[in-house]
Amino acid sequence: MSSLGWNINIDQILWQIATKDNISDIHLSADEFISLRINWEIKKLENNDRMNDEMMEIIVRQLMKWNAKAFEKFVADKEADFSYIWSDNTPYRVNAFYKLWKLWVVLRKINSQAKQLEDVMFPEIAENLKTKVLDKKHWLFLVTWPTWSWKSTSLVAMLEYLNENRADHIITIEDPVEFVFHPKKALISQREVWHDTWAFMNALRAAMREDPDIILVWEIRDKETAEAVLNLAETWHLVFSTLHTNSAAQTISRFISFFPPEIQDSVADRLWDALIWVQSQRLVKKTDAKGRVWVYEVMINTSAVKNNIKKRQISQIDNIMETWIKQWMITLDQYARRLLDAGMVKEESVAWIVGAKNTWVAV
Repeated sequence: MSSLGWNINIDQILWQIATKDNISDIHLSADEFISLRINWEIKKLENNDRMNDEMMEIIVRQLMKWNAKAFEKFVADKEADFSYIWSDNTPYRVNAFYKLWKLWVVLRKINSQAKQLEDVMFPEIAENLKTKVLDKKHWLFLVTWPTWSWKSTSLVAMLEYLNENRADHIITIEDPVEFVFHPKKALISQREVWHDTWAFMNALRAAMREDPDIILVWEIRDKETAEAVLNLAETWHLVFSTLHTNSAAQTISRFISFFPPEIQDSVADRLWDALIWVQSQRLVKKTDAKGRVWVYEVMINTSAVKNNIKKRQISQIDNIMETWIKQWMITLDQYARRLLDAGMVKEESVAWIVGAKNTWVAV
């Protein structure tokens, strides 16, 4: 790769390409050009040489800090998720996998500095979040997203606000750790699966004995995790977690569906009492096409929402959100229209949101 003067060194590669503006992802593969995702579009660096199998193996080993056991496990599993902190302290989320017998690596660039809540959402919604959720001692807060919503950025903004303003113990259980917090007013314990604990559920069970006030459970994937999250919220902890869903109503439906049908009514009773806020988010291009902005849906668990969860009339929640805008709930459609009115996005960027209805099936 003499055209760029590279040795096979991942830090040197990142130094030469990752400092470009608006790069979100870096793709490295044997027999392929290095590719970058810039403002949502893939750009191939066709002026440089392609990598080969030996180069890619060295890069993966470097990203894994020459941990032989981690590399052997990756080869056996054929895929791996982990984190990498570059020499300038920029964190990356790494996914390594095989494609047609070739090694492929995708590095997602993570902001090294936490954003302020006002940077990622309208100021009055950020203020509402601070006063209705982030000053509470317990409850369950759910963030939902499809692919490409950068949930970690908004979650990091929330946890950094708590870090700066509350003298509490914050525990995070992550797979992998992406953003590294530096304790300020709070005490922070970040635990990465496979490095700090052998299993996600082990860390969840242990969390109750670690004197927590605030707990981030990175993702609800199954009944056991959903049950643990509910237990934590019910035992006077402020709990944050995530789900792969498209809307607030779908989130409630999905959460209940983790459990067997015969106990779903009792789970709904627990959920309406424990839940405080559901936030669904998307990313769309800004007007200048050089950046992105979030579109949010926010559901606050008001008495009307609680009543519908308890009665299992989940399909009515969208209607409640549309008519309770004064309570600072907001739908994707309403948020997108505000972005349009503010000139922050173009119509074509949010055409798939404005006027559209989320479709989902209730349990």
